[in-house]
Amino acid sequence: MAILLPLHTQLFWSCLGIYADVVKLCLPSKRLRMLADEIARFSRKPPETAVESLTRCMNEATSLAEYEKCTIALDKIQGHEAWKEARESIEPGYNPDVIETQIVMLQKAVATSDLSGMQHLLRTGLSRDLGGMNMLRLYKHSWFGTKYLIDDYINMVLETIDTFAEVTVRYNIPSAEVRFYQQSLEDALKYFGRSALTLSGGAVLGMKHVGVVKTLWEAELLPEIISGASAGSIVAGIVGTWTDERMPEVLENFPFSDLAVFDPPGTGRVGWVVNRLRTCMYSGAFFDMENLKRVMKLWLGDITFREAHYKTGRTLNICVSSASSAEPRLLNYVTAPDVFVWSAVCASCAVPNVFSPVNIYEKDVVTKEARLWMQNAQQTFVDGSLDHDIPMRKLSEMFNVNFFIVSQVNPHVRAFLEPEERFQGRQPTTPLPTRSPLQVAKGLFRREIIHRAQQIADLGFPQQWYRWASVFNQQYTGDINILPEINPAEYLHMMMNPTPEFMIEATMAGERATWPRMCRIKNCVAIELALIQTIHKLRDRVNFGPEARAARESRRSSSTGRASRGRSALPAFLRRRSLSIESATNDENGLGPPSLRVRRNVSLGSISLKPAMSITHTPRTTPYLSPQLGADYDRLGEALIMTATQEPE
Repeated sequence: MAILLPLHTQLFWSCLGIYADVVKLCLPSKRLRMLADEIARFSRKPPETAVESLTRCMNEATSLAEYEKCTIALDKIQGHEAWKEARESIEPGYNPDVIETQIVMLQKAVATSDLSGMQHLLRTGLSRDLGGMNMLRLYKHSWFGTKYLIDDYINMVLETIDTFAEVTVRYNIPSAEVRFYQQSLEDALKYFGRSALTLSGGAVLGMKHVGVVKTLWEAELLPEIISGASAGSIVAGIVGTWTDERMPEVLENFPFSDLAVFDPPGTGRVGWVVNRLRTCMYSGAFFDMENLKRVMKLWLGDITFREAHYKTGRTLNICVSSASSAEPRLLNYVTAPDVFVWSAVCASCAVPNVFSPVNIYEKDVVTKEARLWMQNAQQTFVDGSLDHDIPMRKLSEMFNVNFFIVSQVNPHVRAFLEPEERFQGRQPTTPLPTRSPLQVAKGLFRREIIHRAQQIADLGFPQQWYRWASVFNQQYTGDINILPEINPAEYLHMMMNPTPEFMIEATMAGERATWPRMCRIKNCVAIELALIQTIHKLRDRVNFGPEARAARESRRSSSTGRASRGRSALPAFLRRRSLSIESATNDENGLGPPSLRVRRNVSLGSISLKPAMSITHTPRTTPYLSPQLGADYDRLGEALIMTATQEPE
């Protein structure tokens, strides 16, 4: 039946073509004859081949699993599996021998359960670009994946990390040694580096970031460090403040929620014009920030950066720019722990002349009320994309990030980006991709703009005259660049409230742009995420394991019923006469123990210490009061009090 079906299909189309030719000759109307001619021409098209069918299914896929299934089948039909199995490739920087050597050493350590060997290899041998395996060109030889050797290395490292944690449990290693191995993995993560997802600006086009985040989260490859600027800060703020348990609900409901960030819900054409005139008259801007503030408070509440970090474990970063200077700022739980996330998002979206510059608010630690952040500086803030759309330098300095996944939808940026080499089903024949004349011309134009802006700055003109050039003088791409498709008609609706239909289409566009890069993202991020997970597992065992519980119980039982120590229990060196500036009072025989008269104050701050002379000494590397000397830390306050006695009358 499977063999006869194509014959019947071909026979059907042949009969249809003949019938259309006959009808075309008999019809009097010119339009009907043209329609019959199109039917006849379509019926004579050759039947769809297997490659064409799989390509069409790949382009129409609605999920990552469906896309992966089509691409794997295409690689088998077109013979790309042979390149994956081969060791060599035409890229000059690819070295399979280095990768094979590392795999063999890892296999040997895992087979023998050599804990020290695994610890050494994980600490010194991990690299994202081992043997040049992170080259983009290695992912342009097939529809799905890359060399099997690279996949074997990644899987071997993941197995080594799992075995490393398992052996510590199997051999019942003491907590002190487990802590050592935990610190070893932390060092390995430090040398390996961290990855970050950065979301660019782009007004309503920034909603395409939702599809990017959704794909990475469903594949469990979402980095813990997330940064957003302008419209990207909206998506980053929502992802960085909701836990994994609530993330499916958030991603499902977000497209259908209240996203009226430009105008109140239900605003018509006449109302739109009235709102623009009113806003321009009162603030000089095009839109009112109150609408965006309302939407952000609805989604984020009054959570701060510090609270979001403790709640989710993610490191949320929001880019803002100062309205009066070109100094970029990156807000996170380190630089602005008590700042409200909604306030930072509003500041990052304040495009000059579109929104008015805004203030940033933080939560008062005592009263929990909102107050002005940096009120002494008296600064206002504007769009974060103005000075650093992708804050690579800041993230590298603060969080050891050395790998960036960039989702870029800024329209003025996409026009100047060089298009990434695309795989069309044919193996590359040159070691390096070639640049088109248009790409060279765009690069020259961009450098010319930067040069002219620098000349204006050197002549001493005001900063407002050339600050716009910072838009062209930034790094807008990273190690992996996700470029969602933008329909030209979408440029006309960039400053309009997104509808649920647009949100669904934008989410799908972000997902489709992420699927072709998932293999490379997995190979570059999976090791880092496995290290983090294992570090947390070992840390929990050290802090909450049997030995830790027994130690806490022992300390609790020993402290229960312990007699309170009096003044006579102080160490001997604290009761010496040299600590007092008064003469000792002996008993009538002059042989009694010395007594110290101590000034009793409410706090140590009221004690006036008057040294007899100023002595310059070298700082000590060990504390004066240490357990080895017999001093108790709970007596440190009394020891300090005894150094200040009453002056003689």
